[in-house]
Amino acid sequence: MMRLEVRDLNKLLKYFADLGYTIVEGPHAVLHDGSEVGSWTLLKGSEVVGELIAHYIDSHYYALMKTEGASDREVMEALLHVHSAELWRVPVEEVVLIASEDLSREIVKYEDSIPSEEAEEALAHYKLRETKIIDRFLRRLLEPTEEQ
Repeated sequence: MMRLEVRDLNKLLKYFADLGYTIVEGPHAVLHDGSEVGSWTLLKGSEVVGELIAHYIDSHYYALMKTEGASDREVMEALLHVHSAELWRVPVEEVVLIASEDLSREIVKYEDSIPSEEAEEALAHYKLRETKIIDRFLRRLLEPTEEQ
């Protein structure tokens, strides 16, 4: 298991796709603070070679951030505008990657940066009230249960 500093989740997923991996999006949830958590399975042929878990914000978060206190109509218009624009996703914590050796060797070559000024502004806004979930998630995942 690796923890990765990633600033552009879309670029990371594209990086894996460009290397020939198939990416299957798994469960996804929007959290109370407007951030999101999702998982992706990475396949090489029909073999699972990796799992990715990310806690992130995206273009929707930015739209909601910019319309705080606005009317319902203005909020809906802003969210609809997001669907016609390019969606960016920026992790707010380290991304967790559980990977095969081959995939682990490939990830060391990956580099990125924050995808836009909007994303940078949204990330700065999120960090003011930041909610951390990855450490709690990993502790619960890795701690022994009473059944073991």
